[in-house]
Amino acid sequence: MTPAILFAHAGPGSTWQAMVVVAGVVLTGFLVAAGLGKIHIERADDLVVPLASTAIVSSLGTIAHEVVSDGIGWALPLAVVSLLALSLGAVTGLDLRFPSPLPMGAIALAGVSAVVLYAPLTIALHPPAELLPLSDDSAITIVEPIDGGSADGPVAVTVEVTGGSFGPGRVPLDELPEDPEEAGTVSVAIEEVREDDRITQQQLVGVDHPPHCTVADPCEQLTFDVDPVPGTYQLTVEFVRGDGVPLAPFVRDRITFTVE
Repeated sequence: MTPAILFAHAGPGSTWQAMVVVAGVVLTGFLVAAGLGKIHIERADDLVVPLASTAIVSSLGTIAHEVVSDGIGWALPLAVVSLLALSLGAVTGLDLRFPSPLPMGAIALAGVSAVVLYAPLTIALHPPAELLPLSDDSAITIVEPIDGGSADGPVAVTVEVTGGSFGPGRVPLDELPEDPEEAGTVSVAIEEVREDDRITQQQLVGVDHPPHCTVADPCEQLTFDVDPVPGTYQLTVEFVRGDGVPLAPFVRDRITFTVE
């Protein structure tokens, strides 16, 4: 799976990111409370209430995930460092009260890592909209195969775009139209859906644009083949700028089909 499919500003991924943001704040609060002697964490059983409370409260982050998820860059380091410090205190019996080395070091590490890693984590996991070209009215549809249908391999996949167009694919930015939705291309991924719910890896699918789709004379439909082994698959097609950069918000379609 490509980052373009996984992450976007207030798009796919923002829900779990919002939960991590809330969890980071709550876990840091428990670490500070332990440092002040308000709670005692001296053995593994003492983690039950903090972790259960964190899980419950973090679920509330999904209510405003579009806004809360913006804090993933600083909250992820807070969550990781605080959870590690609390776990060490519970498992090893190290003193978590200030000014013991464990809480002091954890607070310092959490603060420094939140500042240092904020920019790279935000760009990697939650790129702001201003970093991505904006989509306006474009939409992409997987015409064939139909969702829930079946076909013999290799399977011909046909996609159609409205409010935009397809160019030759992977064109340098300086050769593209000013409108990011014109002369675009696609990012395609396929993943097996197993009945036993085992996790499978999503595979990227290469797409060759037909020669008649050009920057000067783009087209509105693409057809390409996928040839997986028999099974049930989820196919994700994302419409992106002609140089492969994703649009914000995402423009994509997804279906599930079976290969006989």
